[in-house]
Amino acid sequence: MTNTLTTYLNFLWAGLLKHGQTGGIVPSQRFLIAKMIAPVPEAYRGQVVELGAGSGVLTLQLAARCPEARILACEINPTLARDSRDNLTRAGHNGRVEVVSASAEHLLSEMGRRGMEKPGFVISGIPLGNLGREKARTLLDAIRQTLGEGGMYIQFQHSLLDRKKIRARFPKLRTVPVFLNFPPAVVYYAQR
Repeated sequence: MTNTLTTYLNFLWAGLLKHGQTGGIVPSQRFLIAKMIAPVPEAYRGQVVELGAGSGVLTLQLAARCPEARILACEINPTLARDSRDNLTRAGHNGRVEVVSASAEHLLSEMGRRGMEKPGFVISGIPLGNLGREKARTLLDAIRQTLGEGGMYIQFQHSLLDRKKIRARFPKLRTVPVFLNFPPAVVYYAQR
């Protein structure tokens, strides 16, 4: 079995067994990925944090598009995190992209505790609607605190149900539909 097929099956399996955690059964497609990474300038040299990296399809595209950026990708599912690391290594991006197998809350807390560089961009595929109201609010607060001044939080969802939660923490909010993704999605661009 090829690595791509194995990665796809691992994602499908994670989506079926832990849908509340993974949020989907197929990785994001190129149209959604393009919308998610579009705000990050190609010459960006700072820190980008990706939450809910899955098997790394977005991470790979971001690393290829922004060769000077430092990327910290977080994936709670250890199998998907391993697939992400393997895919990045095969693509030659393993030096400046770090994949952490932990919860987003833990990663953001550790970044604050250690006084790490505040990222200019936080990109998330975490299914906020599956977290529950309080957990989603806590995560959004942590993202806001972690982002650098003027930074951007980019989130995709498959509905507009979380728009109020995001706008409560990020008043500068814009949404863009992505109809060519399966299933269709919405990208939130939130400025700090």
